[in-house]
Amino acid sequence: MLRKTVLSLAAFGAIAGAIFGGAGTALASTGASGILDSGVNFSEPDGSQGIGGDEGQCIVVTLPETGSLQQFDGTMTLWTGADCKTGDAAVLTDSVADIPATFGAQFAHVQSIYIGDNAPAKPPVAGASAILDSGINFSEPDGSQGIGGNVGDIVDVNIPASGSIQFVSGTLTLYTGPGATGDHLVVTNDVKDLAALGFGHVQSIVIGAAA
Repeated sequence: MLRKTVLSLAAFGAIAGAIFGGAGTALASTGASGILDSGVNFSEPDGSQGIGGDEGQCIVVTLPETGSLQQFDGTMTLWTGADCKTGDAAVLTDSVADIPATFGAQFAHVQSIYIGDNAPAKPPVAGASAILDSGINFSEPDGSQGIGGNVGDIVDVNIPASGSIQFVSGTLTLYTGPGATGDHLVVTNDVKDLAALGFGHVQSIVIGAAA
């Protein structure tokens, strides 16, 4: 059994070389290496498994359960499926003391590990972004404030006046009171003069359109 408490990086490199490519064969600098433990907090109730290889390799996990991973270098993708491309995926770049608590209960039984990052791209989260200016016509006599977040977020306005707003994307709801209270105005494009619409002192903004 591997004893992590006494392993140095050099020692692990020697062991990994013997396991994965024969004695004296070093892991490629574009790869990754670590130790996968069956228990959380790097414990080994049902053993541990050395993980290492070059980028693009798929390592089959032989442990009955996966609790933690002590990572030495590189990037790995944990997969709940056996072929490094099915099931759920989680990308690691550092040690994780409790894999199921960090990534979800399904990761208590990781079945394969891809050396590198091959997790599917996540769809962008709907939101909005803009710049709220203290003066009309996008001027900043008393500064400006960047506004952004996910739908439903409430942003407190911290500039003393709201003269105009420059949009980047999405929809915003402006409120004359704090905490999304008071009169509101839904905006989706640049507004050069908010005061002309009765919103010269916006105190809060909700990301998205008001219900």
